[in-house]
Amino acid sequence: MFVQGLAAFALTVVLLILLAPLARKFGLVDRPNSRKHHEGEVPLIGGIAIFITMLVLLPFFAALHSELLWYLVAAGLLVVVGLLDDRYNIDVKFRIIVEVAAALMMIFGGKLWVGDLGNLLFFHELHMPLWISLPFTIIAVFGITNAWNMIDGMDGLVGIITLIALGSFYFLTHASALDNVVPALLIGGTAAYLLFNLGSNRLLPKVFLGDAGSKLIGFSLVWLLIDATQGGAFTGLHLPAVLGLFVVGLPLIDMVVTTVRRMRKGRPAFEPDRTHLHHILQQAGFSHQEILLLVAVLSIQINFIGIVMYILHWPAWAQFGIFCFITLLYFFCIENAWKLGKWLHQQQQNLPP
Repeated sequence: MFVQGLAAFALTVVLLILLAPLARKFGLVDRPNSRKHHEGEVPLIGGIAIFITMLVLLPFFAALHSELLWYLVAAGLLVVVGLLDDRYNIDVKFRIIVEVAAALMMIFGGKLWVGDLGNLLFFHELHMPLWISLPFTIIAVFGITNAWNMIDGMDGLVGIITLIALGSFYFLTHASALDNVVPALLIGGTAAYLLFNLGSNRLLPKVFLGDAGSKLIGFSLVWLLIDATQGGAFTGLHLPAVLGLFVVGLPLIDMVVTTVRRMRKGRPAFEPDRTHLHHILQQAGFSHQEILLLVAVLSIQINFIGIVMYILHWPAWAQFGIFCFITLLYFFCIENAWKLGKWLHQQQQNLPP
């Protein structure tokens, strides 16, 4: 993993430096507005840099079997349309069609879908027939892909959450047949993106992932998880399906809770707003660094709970029950966010120096 990740890190750094001036020239930049409070025009090139890195390095580290090729085609489609959306703001209906098309490539090209859910409901193993598996897989792909897109609202946030999710996945599948080439390259590319996104070095241009990048990462994660839980060619493993919920835990939970809250208020489910966890913490008075730390700790805790239950061989229904409990607890906390945020901030202020 180290060599693969290091190669991806180095190549992504070079690509980000080369692509930044081109992005400004062709208008592929994010501009501040009433919802986006960053300074100046920021190139939206994180996604294309990571994807090009994968295209260049995958042939050197992995055999390009059929499933891997279909993954690259589907991911490439999302990146291209994401770039067009970043530049021209494409209609949401067309974006949905493209995401469904990417899911269909996974199903009919990669021969990969969610059919085995394990004993989620305590009674018996849930093996879905194909006519249920196919729409279920499309919904899962659409949901997790957009969960990553929706949580990308603060410098460093989606990068840190991505590294935690990929790190958990790597830990769970370290003995895979493919030696985890895809997650290793994603980890290296994401780490390089974070270096630029957080602005830790003034010599490096600040960049954003853009829709192309957030959807590339979300789609890659859902493909990897479906492969690992359904016995695909990437890993050759068959992990419990419920374990995937914990790996993508925080973005998935935040998307579900935010969507439910919007619908309860009669608003469009996918209309952008400032009601995600990081926005609420901002409005409660937490600094950027404090929010990143809190979100990272929460994401690690969710992943850790899932991994521990898996290691201890907890039944799938118990793991699913814990995940539902965490989601309900999160919903309660968000519903009472103002009181909770102020209380947490007061506790922090009262801590001894």
